[in-house]
Amino acid sequence: MSSVFRTSYTQDPDTVAESKLKEIIGQRKWQTVDIKISLEDLKKNIWFLNDAVVLRQSSEGVPLMTTTAIYGPIHPHKRVVLTPGEGTGVMEIPNEPMEISLIEELENLARNAQPPKEGNATTVNSNWVSSDKGGRLPNLDPAANVFGQTGSLYVNESAVIFPVMDPSHPDYEETLAFYGARLLRPKEPFYMGFKDILFGMEYNTSLPDYIRNYALSPIGGGGMFVEHHPFPHIFLPKPNENGAVYCEAKVTLGHKVEVTDPEKENPRIIFTTFRVPADGSALAIKPSTIHNDSFTNGKLAVFVANTPADTVAFRQTAPFTNIVVKDNAPQIEKPKIF
Repeated sequence: MSSVFRTSYTQDPDTVAESKLKEIIGQRKWQTVDIKISLEDLKKNIWFLNDAVVLRQSSEGVPLMTTTAIYGPIHPHKRVVLTPGEGTGVMEIPNEPMEISLIEELENLARNAQPPKEGNATTVNSNWVSSDKGGRLPNLDPAANVFGQTGSLYVNESAVIFPVMDPSHPDYEETLAFYGARLLRPKEPFYMGFKDILFGMEYNTSLPDYIRNYALSPIGGGGMFVEHHPFPHIFLPKPNENGAVYCEAKVTLGHKVEVTDPEKENPRIIFTTFRVPADGSALAIKPSTIHNDSFTNGKLAVFVANTPADTVAFRQTAPFTNIVVKDNAPQIEKPKIF
């Protein structure tokens, strides 16, 4: 799901009137939100957070996807651990001697990784055309892509099948590395190293008919999409508790293939879908990694920052075959009878 759309990517004012704050969080879309962050963080970032809180509904007004919680934040220069179910969901820990940031680690993983082994990825012939480059899709629900307009990923394939990798797969970690990603284990400390703060927005996609009647609808979500943006993501499934499963998380990652000769090579993207365990673990991806989490069912917290993004929806470019060439024989004029 796309996350945060801002009409202007500027810092919010430091203060907001109490009356205005009450008006904002009194909206219908806020009624399902468990606000875990401090009142100070809420006030200071309310305009950004208000854009991040979304309610996607059917044409009849029935909720199909809701925002269920806000966690964090993760500050730029703080060492933290994720604590789902405890406090704000993010706990700052005392700084130790300066360590490599999580972003640097993820970029190093991608730089040194080998391409996925056969069967662990699929390569799709596809051309990414951003919304501002002529690929904009009209008539989508305004809440479909809260980053703004949705472009087009023109796919020259009859079918696309994403292989799904489980954490138990022997190639799971090395395949993640290819995309600049890795699992954060439960309570694993890290220093993000991003310039702005990130908040965890928890969305519930388990409501009936969300995928069929909204996400894949031509006038709802517009179909399967992928996106990338300047900030890193952390995907945190709501952990299982006492046998109850709250989230079955699947995150699809993509990697553009470098094309050396555009006249002889088609643009291509390599894709793999990864299951994320719901045991307090989280999936971290580096900035600008292509990704999608539409195959998730349940409550997934997605850590986001205040930047623009580039989102495109899959569109098929199969050849048009219903064409006939027919000779146009000259007509012999018949004699007229008077």
